[in-house]
Amino acid sequence: MNTHINYSHENRHLIVIEDQKYRQTISLEDETYSIGRNTNNSIIIRSQQASRRHGTLMRRKNHRNNTYSYWIIDGDLDGNKSRNGIYVNGEKCLIKELKNGDLINFGCEVNATYYASHEWSNTVTDITKTKPHKLTNNSPEVHSQYSLSQPHIDFNYDSQVLNPKDTLKAQEYQDALTKLPNKILLKEYLLNSLKNAKQYHTSMGVLLLDINHFKTINKNWGYPVGDKILVEVAQRLKSSLRDSDIVARWGDDEFIILLPKMSHGDDIEKITQRILKNVSKSLEISKTLLYLEYSLGCAIYPQDGESSNILLRKAEMELLNHKKEMISSDQKSNLTIDLKASKLLKAKTALQQALNQQELELYYQPQIKIKTGEISGVEALVRWNHPELGQINPQKFIPVAEQTDSILIIGEWILKEACRQNKAWQDMGLPSFIMSVNLSPLQLKDPNFINIVKQILRETKLEPHWLELEITEKAILANSELAYQVLQDLRQLGVHLSMDDFGTGYSCINHLPKFPFGTLKIAQSCVQTLTEKPETVAIISAAVALGNSLDLRVIAEGVETHKQLDVLQNLDCQEAQGYLLSQPLNCIEATRFLDLYQGSKISALLG
Repeated sequence: MNTHINYSHENRHLIVIEDQKYRQTISLEDETYSIGRNTNNSIIIRSQQASRRHGTLMRRKNHRNNTYSYWIIDGDLDGNKSRNGIYVNGEKCLIKELKNGDLINFGCEVNATYYASHEWSNTVTDITKTKPHKLTNNSPEVHSQYSLSQPHIDFNYDSQVLNPKDTLKAQEYQDALTKLPNKILLKEYLLNSLKNAKQYHTSMGVLLLDINHFKTINKNWGYPVGDKILVEVAQRLKSSLRDSDIVARWGDDEFIILLPKMSHGDDIEKITQRILKNVSKSLEISKTLLYLEYSLGCAIYPQDGESSNILLRKAEMELLNHKKEMISSDQKSNLTIDLKASKLLKAKTALQQALNQQELELYYQPQIKIKTGEISGVEALVRWNHPELGQINPQKFIPVAEQTDSILIIGEWILKEACRQNKAWQDMGLPSFIMSVNLSPLQLKDPNFINIVKQILRETKLEPHWLELEITEKAILANSELAYQVLQDLRQLGVHLSMDDFGTGYSCINHLPKFPFGTLKIAQSCVQTLTEKPETVAIISAAVALGNSLDLRVIAEGVETHKQLDVLQNLDCQEAQGYLLSQPLNCIEATRFLDLYQGSKISALLG
């Protein structure tokens, strides 16, 4: 039944206490309430694992807004503490101000939820009708005001008798290393949170977070390093959450996060991104910076399930799927994670440092129309200026970035920097042209990639039609259905699309007309053998004819000699790119190049 309550006071406060058999709903009005197993307490906990005087509720006035709230204290007002402790939202505390919706655990199977009535709806469900009560003969049912006419409830059992063996110590509910709640306590909170969500028709979420390759970290770097990492990650997770959220240690390298109060406006994607952003920052362990990888799985009540087991199973399945997606097809055949994880982790750390310390730099290589000599576009190429090793070729560090997932962060930086630079050139009055950026296969699989592109275009104020994303044949064929959908979404944004490295295989010819490409780039390996292998001429000729029939831009990459350029022109190839026309230029050099040749032809290079 639903009971409508007209409060006579500005503020009303409730506490709902329940164990496996009983549920008490109490309206809090007095200055103090003693809580414990002893029947002389104001609020009685029916559990042999609870202390006789387990805790105290104390009302305190807030003079700033002229309201009051209740504080919970471990033990009694004489300074005697409970045996098992009090946990509020998963955190053990000696004294804490309670807020609406806080979850309380008394170090045993007894849980409670606190409600501040001025913060929640005036329509609530009479939960006292959902379960039978075992009260004394003289005890009345809880009425619509949710207040007890008598402060004491007798559950008719001898609460004085306590077997010491039945007493649970705080350690049984707390992870010894991270000091977070453990799996036992989290399950209690999960059950309590589910009951509240069902009762008040709200949503709640469960997140599982796993540190990838953690066993290898322990094996190669030692358990003390692993322990320090776990403690640091635990603290970062706690700092990423709201007061009502709970984080617990779930396994050796796993954490679980309970989101007991999710409003309709809460976006689970934003919550997870905030968490990942915080934990993904570098960790300094023994004067060494480390960057870790994480897998994540989530489940939301009620859409993903209505029981704790189903929600946990759903989150675990999502976690496993995320792990599988992070392992590329190359790793399945020629990379053993356990043997190389230590080196890969160090490589990822170096790449993250390079990005943070601005060691990465974009170079720009012009694309030229062969017949007219006009600049038609520019391709952005990343370089790593290492302070000790000098400039590192992308062919050496991009594959490592792909294997460690760093390519997602680096790729986003490249895309944003390229768009920013193109808009800067436009603002300088230089001719507008398309900026091409290479897209990693992992970016293609990233479910948030479309939103990232939208955000970057919005932040840089670059019109979408001045951006072109290049995708290789290999990335498309790895998952053609996914690639098709992502490319369609990108094209709808107005972004141009280019098939890169065409000619290295023949399998994409049948797929090419189905995809929304605007550009076809002939692979550098084909162009370099153009004058040596007659069969290469046939391949390029077919590619040019196919591109022209589909009304695509056709660009030949890696043009280094005049002879190669002459053959391409005879084959009716429209555009070219390579060292013959211009080497990749840094920002300053590229700006001078574009300024020098704006409005004119590059006849000197083509002649």
